[in-house]
Amino acid sequence: MDNSHGKPNAESHDRLRRSARDLIDHGVPPSNRGGSLSVDALQLLYQRASKPESAADALRLLHELQTYQVELDLLYEQLQANEQEITEELAHYKSLYTQAPAAYLIVANDGDIIEGNQAADLLFGESAQPLTGKPLRALLAPGQERTVNSLLRNTEEPGSGTRLAESVTVELPDRRRLTINSRSAVSGDSILMILTEATTSSARP
Repeated sequence: MDNSHGKPNAESHDRLRRSARDLIDHGVPPSNRGGSLSVDALQLLYQRASKPESAADALRLLHELQTYQVELDLLYEQLQANEQEITEELAHYKSLYTQAPAAYLIVANDGDIIEGNQAADLLFGESAQPLTGKPLRALLAPGQERTVNSLLRNTEEPGSGTRLAESVTVELPDRRRLTINSRSAVSGDSILMILTEATTSSARP
């Protein structure tokens, strides 16, 4: 995929033009994906090509139009290839997120869950119901509000724009304890969280 700007774009256009002319020279017809000449334009070219004094100009113009047509076809093919590449890459990373063994949550700054993966569903026992839209506080044991509020408040340092990592331990209604490692998303409108069950020491005799 070409992400270049400025001069490199001009170089890319030159390469495209050379490729188009090479295809024309080898007799490859344009596929007309980028559009075609109107009937009036074709009639005008035919009229000019029929006159000796304008035939050369008409042929040069026709060749130039054919070159532009092939350029459009090449650009169309490149856009299709880029779209396919992006679609496959998106599906790849979506699969990594959804099927990861670690529990992931994306939480809005107000504490409502935007999205969770399969491991998060299992962790909270919510496999039959999606986590989306539920407040994180509602999934925890009573008395965890202060910890959650502190987590939401401290993930981004006020006034600095510095995105911080925050780690807290909370308790579930079944007495399991979770460690939540979080960081504010780059956009600043959500918080990324990884949740793991906190290890507990062996019970004393």
